[in-house]
Amino acid sequence: MHHARETIRKAGYRLTPQRAAVWETVRRGGRHRTAEEIAAEVQQTLPEVNVSTVYRTLELLVGLELVQETRLNGAVTYYEVAPAPVHHHFVCGRCGAVGHFDDDLLEPVRRRLLELDGFVVSETRATVFGLCRDCQGSAEPQA
Repeated sequence: MHHARETIRKAGYRLTPQRAAVWETVRRGGRHRTAEEIAAEVQQTLPEVNVSTVYRTLELLVGLELVQETRLNGAVTYYEVAPAPVHHHFVCGRCGAVGHFDDDLLEPVRRRLLELDGFVVSETRATVFGLCRDCQGSAEPQA
């Protein structure tokens, strides 16, 4: 079960069937998914698991840095296995396509913050919105 089993236990938590199912669902997903999507899949094998259990488990997994929580468009939160190395997202406002870019691209911003304000960045999360190549040239992006 990846290194998650060991991480969860070392942090003093039990690896319940519900936690294992949520982790495996996120891990197998291979894409950004909402808690509701994860819950629906978990409920296929464990029908007694409710959405609040999934939310609590995701909160734990995010806290243990096993899962990354990202707001890609508006108020909707998506979850994915915490990437190594860290990456950031760009989202098409028309079709909703999501892409990734490397953390290294933001290094000039971190350097500039240090030079101008003496600010040392400890964590960076970026989501850039615009139009993908396929949607460019079309009418207004969807809100």
